[in-house]
Amino acid sequence: MSATAEKNFAITRVDQLEPGATLRGPADARQRFDVRRHLGITAFGIQAFSARSGGRVISEHTETLRGEEGQQELYIVVSGAATFEIDGESVEAPTGALVHIEPSAKRTATATEDDTTILVVGGTPGEAYKPAPEEAGEAFAAYNTGDYETALAKQRLALEKQPDNAVAHFNAGCFAARAGHADEAIEHLQRAVEINERVRELMAGDEDLDSVREDPRFAELAKS
Repeated sequence: MSATAEKNFAITRVDQLEPGATLRGPADARQRFDVRRHLGITAFGIQAFSARSGGRVISEHTETLRGEEGQQELYIVVSGAATFEIDGESVEAPTGALVHIEPSAKRTATATEDDTTILVVGGTPGEAYKPAPEEAGEAFAAYNTGDYETALAKQRLALEKQPDNAVAHFNAGCFAARAGHADEAIEHLQRAVEINERVRELMAGDEDLDSVREDPRFAELAKS
């Protein structure tokens, strides 16, 4: 059953959407499904991730880097099962589970069955939803194939549309570091920290930044 437009509705299944580039992460690879763009949704964020048993299906993160209020997220396990780690507490989530997590909580989820798929719905209280620029998705697609120069070029275009987005600058710093552009990497990281100091939490362990980690400028930025 593919997506079908009939007057004022559409119907599809997550497993019949075309996945984006495979995302590499701890333990295994995962796939991302851009549900929002596929269905033309502009009012709220929604996407899905799938992984095999033992794979990290939701990466570790909080939702406070885009602003003080942060984004609330609802995780819906549509197939398989997963173990969530939320602020150090383990939570089992079988098929059909709804897991609501507040913005400041650190969360991650590991699939405990093959073909585990989690639908993620998010939005910031009191704010209209602002979709990420198309170029940001294209940047990550290039990054996941190892084409860091293209990833950086696309992210620069995304930054033209979101110049005050700390996460966008952080990602640009990562792409620049991977591409061997140390000066540009430091510039983007500095701007990201200026916008939101919590970016330092991302800088601490992200292997994308290993090429600039010994740079004195990086050490200065990483100080809390």
